[in-house]
Amino acid sequence: MSPPRSPLAGMALVAFGAIGFGLMPLFARTAYAEGLPPLSLLTWRFGIAVLCMLPFLGHMIAARRETLVATLSGAGYMGINLFYFLALERLTVGLTVLILFTYPLFTILIGWLGFKERLTWQNALAALLVLAAAMLILSPAGFGDGVLDWVGIGMAFVPPAAYALFVHVAAKRLSRMTIPVRLGGVFLGGLIAMLVLGLIMDGGITTPASLPGWGAVAALAILSTVVALGLLLIGAPAAGAERSAIAGASELVTALAVGAIAFGESLDIRMIGGTVLIFAAILLAARSPAAPHNQPHAE
Repeated sequence: MSPPRSPLAGMALVAFGAIGFGLMPLFARTAYAEGLPPLSLLTWRFGIAVLCMLPFLGHMIAARRETLVATLSGAGYMGINLFYFLALERLTVGLTVLILFTYPLFTILIGWLGFKERLTWQNALAALLVLAAAMLILSPAGFGDGVLDWVGIGMAFVPPAAYALFVHVAAKRLSRMTIPVRLGGVFLGGLIAMLVLGLIMDGGITTPASLPGWGAVAALAILSTVVALGLLLIGAPAAGAERSAIAGASELVTALAVGAIAFGESLDIRMIGGTVLIFAAILLAARSPAAPHNQPHAE
């Protein structure tokens, strides 16, 4: 698959990938119910993803330096992303996802303060619309029984900041690599990070003990990793970091639908209003002037 050149095409790929990310709570909670702990689940997730990249092993070896950069990027982000899965054990899907959707604001702040990017009013307003949509959809029914778990909330705030930085890395640094190197390196980094953490924190990696457990692991690896993360890494260079963050808001609607349908979490007419705000944010970000250095490099 050749990388997209149009920012709108890049946004579309990121948005479709975000749907796969939105399915993660379904697969994760199914695996938890089958007795698989978070670190073991994530190790199998990236292990299967790496296996899917074996046909491109020769390509990755030939680009050793770039593969190493992608691997280190994947290990850093995916290691931090563990906090999302730990937070899901302590908080409702709704509250965890609401906190996750502060990442468009983090993305814009990192771009503005860290990379000296121009702050457009379209992107800033779009990020606020995404956050408003999350609050409209989730508050107050999505917060659980009203007793806040501050440890879980603290864990839940780590991934959005890390994800915002990773989107910038994907849009700027990883865009210089061929697609197999981007994907294979990031997946390999995630596997190494989860394997090391699992051995240190859990003393080993647990194997799924049932067919539903294996099914949840396989679905998480293929739909929410190979497909979802693949579309992000392919689309982000063309879309740019800020637009990618806004397009990723399609994950919110997916995750909330999962919470309502699969886990019986509260959901009402406010979801329609929140969905309208999300689409408005995506359309607004699509009209934002593109940053020249966010465009993809030739591969």
